[in-house]
Amino acid sequence: MESDRILVAAGLTAAAVVGAFVFWGPSTNTAGRGRLAGLINLGRTCFLNAVLHALAACPQFIAWLEKDRDVRETSLRSTLATVLSVVNGTNRAIKETAAPVAVINALKRLGWVIPAGEQDAHELLNILLTTLDEETNKKTRKIGCLSDALGMNEYGDLDDCEESDDQQDFNTLGSVMSLNELCRPSSLHWRGGAIRRNRWISRSCRAIQMSGPPPQPATHPFTGTLTSQLRCTECGFKSSVRYDKFESLSLALPSGSGDLGWGRHKLHQLLTNFVTPEVIADVMCEGCNMDRDPSRPILSKQIKILNFGKLPVCLCIHISRNVWSSSGISKRQDYVQFPMRLSLAAYTFIHTQYQRKLTNSVYTSTSEGGSPLSSSVPMSWGAGTLSDMNEFKNVYQLAAVVVHTGDAYSGHFITYRRGYHNTKWYYTSDVEIREVTVDEVLQCVAYMLFYEKTTSLGVF
Repeated sequence: MESDRILVAAGLTAAAVVGAFVFWGPSTNTAGRGRLAGLINLGRTCFLNAVLHALAACPQFIAWLEKDRDVRETSLRSTLATVLSVVNGTNRAIKETAAPVAVINALKRLGWVIPAGEQDAHELLNILLTTLDEETNKKTRKIGCLSDALGMNEYGDLDDCEESDDQQDFNTLGSVMSLNELCRPSSLHWRGGAIRRNRWISRSCRAIQMSGPPPQPATHPFTGTLTSQLRCTECGFKSSVRYDKFESLSLALPSGSGDLGWGRHKLHQLLTNFVTPEVIADVMCEGCNMDRDPSRPILSKQIKILNFGKLPVCLCIHISRNVWSSSGISKRQDYVQFPMRLSLAAYTFIHTQYQRKLTNSVYTSTSEGGSPLSSSVPMSWGAGTLSDMNEFKNVYQLAAVVVHTGDAYSGHFITYRRGYHNTKWYYTSDVEIREVTVDEVLQCVAYMLFYEKTTSLGVF
């Protein structure tokens, strides 16, 4: 009997060891607690490793992952929480290197198919965030609610505006531009039987026209909202404010010379271009057509104003670098200057309602009044005005930078990231990790920028 117990114990121990190996993959050596761990490249999986290193540098995102203790261990949320704790060296099963097999397996269990070959890091981030959102909404949905009874999908009752699979006119805020084969329907696609979805699209079309912002369900820290409004240039009529959800922000590179010379730009310039009002011609205005015959409407020019409604706790800015031409796809290597501290106060809906003026159909931008590239504490902080408080609430500090080296069809992803709960910066390329200077980080050609909100006034 005693020998049987010993054999059972030995068998359980062996099973635990094998299970740990399958979950994390092979590892070498052990590291001190708090030391960053590398991620093994499983065969062109640098896009996954780069995103995981970047997310591991976002403490508020990690806190959100670990907040719900009731999630299943096989869920993506629980898997990410465990993997990121290993990457940051805070997990009990401390390893110097680990293979992120668990994340891939979690995505496969949820229906995602990840083909072999190079993929896009931004596309993967959208998949992770969309899936986390679905998991959260599915968990918080009340049993027996109307959407379940009607057989609505996981996106809820706002999904009616979602485009069909064969429609290519995607909302540019949620579209993904793959670095290798942009024209294909999707490189990371959904395996769901007869109904096939472009699930890699981060649905920013989930919008409601209303007089106030929609109720915000419990969701991940990368979720924010954009506000848009139309104003007639003839009668001054303003439309209802439209609210669009976003999980990452794609900014286009300007053509020609930038603020810093040819092919060199400031992030401030890209953000300003993003919110610059757009003139839309031949729009049927409600104000101009009030009490008129509907069969003979008046068309007028409208000014579309775009701002941030609700800023996310964690902000991902994607620099769109692909260019399409008759000869194919190419990648721009322009340098974008980005700050360690970023203020988005000048781009928020509250700020623009407080300061912006629309006079004689001309839009006056106030972005020059406070450049988001300032790395010092604004002198106006503490004055107590609405503008000052908005500035203080919407300051971000840089957490990580994902860089893509190579052309539009192939290359390698690496990440510069802040240490976990410290001010040191590290270069991470799969299993390679080394400490770097802030100057090296600021000189890199960024593909994705990760920021987190902060209230600290110290030096970054």
